[in-house]
Amino acid sequence: MKTSPSSILITGVSSGIGRATLDVFHQKGWLVIGTVRREEDAEALRALYPDRLHVMVFDVARPMEDHLALVEDLRNLLDGRGLDVLVQNAGVAQGGPLAWQSESDVREIFETNVLGVFKLTKAAVPLLQERKPGRMVMISSVSGLLVTPFVGAYAGSKFALEAFTDAYRNELGMLGIRVIGIQPGPVATPIWAKARAISDKYLHTPYSDILARQEEFIQQAESRALPVDRVVRTVVQAATADQPRSRYLLVTNPWLVRIAKLLPDRMKDKMIMARLGQAKKW
Repeated sequence: MKTSPSSILITGVSSGIGRATLDVFHQKGWLVIGTVRREEDAEALRALYPDRLHVMVFDVARPMEDHLALVEDLRNLLDGRGLDVLVQNAGVAQGGPLAWQSESDVREIFETNVLGVFKLTKAAVPLLQERKPGRMVMISSVSGLLVTPFVGAYAGSKFALEAFTDAYRNELGMLGIRVIGIQPGPVATPIWAKARAISDKYLHTPYSDILARQEEFIQQAESRALPVDRVVRTVVQAATADQPRSRYLLVTNPWLVRIAKLLPDRMKDKMIMARLGQAKKW
């Protein structure tokens, strides 16, 4: 018999999907461990949830030895009981014309969204093995299926995460660990404020006319954004269902995504350019 309560580690819980997921699992009586990058965010969460919540100040982009130290702290915290669920949620989303993005920005995206997942998984596998069937939930993105202009680096990291999800699902599945991917479209989180700031950063580039209209595109995306609770409900299902799906695609019209993947590149490109008001130049 498993010792109650069940345990879950969620990375990136200061806001958005991570924070909402933390709230729900804490309300369900789970022992919740969350990571944030800033001490002030950790203090705010500790004040709000004094019981059954442990917040660790940790950046998943840190070196491997720091991940191993984090997991050793978890092992002591869990008193040898193992970890039931790991939610790989931490990520960064910096947009911009790919040829104009700085190496440091692109490196940060991949260090966090890809290598951060790799290092934490490598460190945490022994803990997940102890709670068969342990589970790992990968928060990916619809950008791991389709790429649109000005999110190339972010989409590249999510395509890599999709490949990792496939590999982990098979390899860790042999060890009794289930791996589930979640692919949300736009979600109503604070990320939109960041997107506005990033678009201004590239107004000096040859794409200035398009980026000057970015507010219009962002408002359109915000109007179609999924409520964060829909994503959280899916995380709960992935973490607790007897037979979860291997992947959950969360967009308003999933059939459009599936059809778009089947279209010839030329046709798909024309549709994207038309949406950006660039059809005549294409």
